[in-house]
Amino acid sequence: MEVTLPSWLPLSIYAWLVQQVAFHAAGLVFEWCDRTRSLAHLKVRDIDRKPYMQMLPRVLFNQCFILLPSMMLVQAAGYCFSGPKHLHPVRFLLSLPVMAIGHDVVQYLTHRYLLHNPSLRLMRLLQHSLHHSTGASRGISACYMSAPDFFLEIVLPYLVPLALVGGGGADVLFHSLVAGSGAVGGIYEHSGYDFSAVFSPTAKIAGGRGQSSSWTPKVAALIRDFVDNRAHGEHHSRANVSFSDGFGSPGICDTLFGTRWDLVAARRAAAEKEWQAQRKRHMNH
Repeated sequence: MEVTLPSWLPLSIYAWLVQQVAFHAAGLVFEWCDRTRSLAHLKVRDIDRKPYMQMLPRVLFNQCFILLPSMMLVQAAGYCFSGPKHLHPVRFLLSLPVMAIGHDVVQYLTHRYLLHNPSLRLMRLLQHSLHHSTGASRGISACYMSAPDFFLEIVLPYLVPLALVGGGGADVLFHSLVAGSGAVGGIYEHSGYDFSAVFSPTAKIAGGRGQSSSWTPKVAALIRDFVDNRAHGEHHSRANVSFSDGFGSPGICDTLFGTRWDLVAARRAAAEKEWQAQRKRHMNH
């Protein structure tokens, strides 16, 4: 199905709107689940003290005044959102895993070496601890962070790999898929829910009738590994593990450098002391 945008609507703004709809729709769904406890059996982290409406203004500020102008700028510069209206199917399909790898690399570099740098000057400037004050147990907290943090952790890992694969052309479907899936993935990763339990060998299937053995073990294992949501929770609780490993990420850098949550223990005690002090201050406001 071909989607043709009106001449007055730049593709970068359209992709941003798709991201907004996907992000806030998914965020509201998880918020409803939190309030009704309809999926309480899948809620593995429930430590947030900041309500949804308290986080929303900062989230909207980041999305409207940092992400949107950045997307418009790279389109104006010709790096992204411009070119052929339809990508070749091979290029379309190959660009997706390449972008996932690029996202993994860029986020690892900014996340580990800038946002978690033990330099007190950087810690105080970037205030990444604001994001960690949420506990990653409410979906909307995916974009609850300081402005510099948002640019380094959200904007760059999205736009740099996109530019490196050729900018995605002007393919509306490609940009809709990338923006929408990234938004939903971020919400799920910070929601505190873990759907992998549904596919565990002992899980009950719908209605409690029978076991998940109705799934073939290999298929169930693949789905379980894909939707596993523990890595980012470990990062929020331990700080210095799984910098880019998480839902939808190949986790290449964390595995390669030995920082994946299940490979290392906590480190850098001096940075942790400053970290905890900042978290305590933010949680009291």
